[in-house]
Amino acid sequence: MINIKGKSLLAVFIAGMIVTSLAGCGNTKKAQEKVKGLDKLGAIHVISREEDSGTRNTFAELAGLKENNSRNQDNTLEGAEIAEDTYSVLNKVGGDPSAIGYGSAGVMVSDSQVKVLFVEGTAAGKKDARYPLSRSFYLVWNGKLNSVEEEFLRYIRSAGQEIVGQSYVTVSKQNSFLSLKPKGKITITGSTSVGPLLECLAEEYMKQNPRASIKVTQTDSGNGINQTIQGKCDMGMSSRELRDPEKELLNYEAIARDEIAVIVNADNPLNDITMDQLEAIYTGKTTEWKAIYR
Repeated sequence: MINIKGKSLLAVFIAGMIVTSLAGCGNTKKAQEKVKGLDKLGAIHVISREEDSGTRNTFAELAGLKENNSRNQDNTLEGAEIAEDTYSVLNKVGGDPSAIGYGSAGVMVSDSQVKVLFVEGTAAGKKDARYPLSRSFYLVWNGKLNSVEEEFLRYIRSAGQEIVGQSYVTVSKQNSFLSLKPKGKITITGSTSVGPLLECLAEEYMKQNPRASIKVTQTDSGNGINQTIQGKCDMGMSSRELRDPEKELLNYEAIARDEIAVIVNADNPLNDITMDQLEAIYTGKTTEWKAIYR
């Protein structure tokens, strides 16, 4: 089993299916109808990501938190608690019955302490095109790829898509792959959402090419992009769209499609949430669980 730190995306996906199925079991209510027991949870404890997070950037855009604001800022509630990585969001929400958070569906569904909410009646993790919170995972690089970097990217485009498809949506057709076994090292830095997938891809590629050494460091999307621009790493990982200045400086390629899961504590009776409700919670318009339905 490849654990949440980047070892079993298939196990994570299966766990997500179980959690998501249980969340929706027997639930015939629409998101607009009141849910019994919400009034006992009190104030909503909003968990968000740091400003350089690609997940936060994409969530803010899709959930309407960037309206009437600049491209690089959003209207997330000032009192929101900031989590520095995906796993911190998971732990904070898992330990607090009144908390709500968000993160990569490929990671978030792996802990029984949290519940993955349906969004607009659609479940995360089922590769349903109707799910409203989805984004691409990118690899970025500066200049020309060397032989081992080029082959690793070729592996991701071909045989690596089988691994991608275990928990995410593939972006190219899975094809056979034969390594020419170039020797070299690759350093990859960036998003904690993309990190587990890249660790798994790197591990499987190195089995086919033992002459390659790939080190994946998980920070955030902004850090990965900036370090790639500055030449401090060979490749960066991003879970958000690149901005125009970044596109001018870097080469980039989508390697997978992911969904942003919205999670609450397992003891929260809520099963479904709307995009309007998310926007109200994350901008501070709704501060109490009992007020989520107006």
